[in-house]
Amino acid sequence: MVHPVEHIRGSISKYLSDKCIVLGIAGSVAAYKAIDTARWLIRRGARVIPVLTRVSQELLGAKLLKWATGENPIEKLSGSVEHIDLAEECDAMLIAPATLSTISKIAYGIADSTVALIAISVVGMKKPLIIVPAMHSNMLSTLQYEHSITTLKRMGITIIPPEIAEGVAKYPDPTFVARLTAAVTLRGRDLDGSKIIVTAGASREWFDPVRFISNPSSGKMGLELALEAYARGAEVYLLYGSLLSEPPHVFKNYYCETTERFAEVMKSLTEVEKFDAIISAAALADFKPEEVKNEKIRSGANIDVRLVPTPKVLRAIVSRPKVLVGFAAETVNSYEELEKEALNKMNRYGLDLIVANFVGRKSSGFGSDYIEGLLMSREKGVSKKFRRMLKEEVSRVVIDEVASLIKGEGI
Repeated sequence: MVHPVEHIRGSISKYLSDKCIVLGIAGSVAAYKAIDTARWLIRRGARVIPVLTRVSQELLGAKLLKWATGENPIEKLSGSVEHIDLAEECDAMLIAPATLSTISKIAYGIADSTVALIAISVVGMKKPLIIVPAMHSNMLSTLQYEHSITTLKRMGITIIPPEIAEGVAKYPDPTFVARLTAAVTLRGRDLDGSKIIVTAGASREWFDPVRFISNPSSGKMGLELALEAYARGAEVYLLYGSLLSEPPHVFKNYYCETTERFAEVMKSLTEVEKFDAIISAAALADFKPEEVKNEKIRSGANIDVRLVPTPKVLRAIVSRPKVLVGFAAETVNSYEELEKEALNKMNRYGLDLIVANFVGRKSSGFGSDYIEGLLMSREKGVSKKFRRMLKEEVSRVVIDEVASLIKGEGI
């Protein structure tokens, strides 16, 4: 009999289909969120094996985890040395949520719980370990927490910071946790120590207090690029305009409503900081009204609006990064035409990489989870064509190329 989980495994993508991820669940009231994290990973093809502490068994129970993952949860270790088998068999381990007790045990090698022992074994096998702390904020501010987290980071362990709200260090959005886990599992932390600017979303150019010029961009492509880079160790500066969702709390976030504001922030950042890469994925208006009315223009009136060019954000960069990436959204009909437009923009701005994509299509582009287009490098021309590919997968391809160029390996 086929377990029901097989009906969703790989239903969105199969890029994790050969990966096994151990999901450690500690005794936090946020434990229920781990279910959604597991299901996200399974929908990308992963095998997810739950491991429970004594307290989390009381909160969730084996039956629920068996239903959610199709795997028998490990509640206690037997003489079968499961901690060695899992560390050898699986590709990564995620502990979400992780309590202060579990975090401290892993940091100092106290292997007296199932989750801590398996985590220590995974680290010993040089495989990725991702930890998501969740606890009351008074515990987060203790020296015990600070010392434990510092020790874990020194070991190369990925810490996904909790969201601080209502006096609690909360488990972040479960899909956000899963998305970062996927990136770390596939690529590790190959961008450790790098600093990257990513722009995302749509700008707004106002012509009265209630109306503006914009476009349908959701900002999803830019956010996926930022998430991929962050998961792989980069310090990410996000310049964002209009988005469908709030930007994650783990970036250095700068809200930029207008194209001019994007240019101002880009200039101020690159004047004082040296960046390894700048990825310009925002959909910015090329024109703005010459005059902005102070009062609402009454409906029914005939108006003439004169448009003038907005500043070019790429021209606002003061200190050029090692890698400069641009985007081009085009309404052309063929890959040949798209390549021509991409080459023109690459030469015009001196880009190292450019992603050119078709827009105006219902199945991809603005507001969609998918993209159709191509990736081109200055050195080797078109390196990849995206034929309706998930934006989260496209981001991995792009960041792979960025990481290679940052390291001076070429493409």
